[in-house]
Amino acid sequence: MSAALHLAVRLVHVLGMAALVGGSAATWYALRIDLPRSLRFATRFEWLFWASLGLMVVTGVGNLGTLGPPAPATRWGTVLTVKLAVVLAVGLGSAVRSLAVGRLRGRVADAATRARSGDCTPRRRGRSSSSSPRGVLAHG
Repeated sequence: MSAALHLAVRLVHVLGMAALVGGSAATWYALRIDLPRSLRFATRFEWLFWASLGLMVVTGVGNLGTLGPPAPATRWGTVLTVKLAVVLAVGLGSAVRSLAVGRLRGRVADAATRARSGDCTPRRRGRSSSSSPRGVLAHG
């Protein structure tokens, strides 16, 4: 790989990872402050995040292929191990964030549907005692 191409791949990798980590922190913070607006932002960011994370994996493998695999006992091997642990932690935290955004979107959509239909009562699971045959018989 030429030096200019290697530099471009490393630049994309470093800037992309900074944007992913910063965007993830901003999304977590935004969800805590203003839910309706931040939920739209978070939904868009989820698609961008996972696509960009795939790009980061590809450029990271390219960097590793260019630089060669490190020995575990070297300084670079230790740095690589720490970086991979941070990437794993960000990935797991982002999976939790993605699940939370999905659940919040479902709740907001249910509330919006109920508001449009004029139904303001919360949904209950199961049957109430007055709708059961036993309840009807007991009250005559």
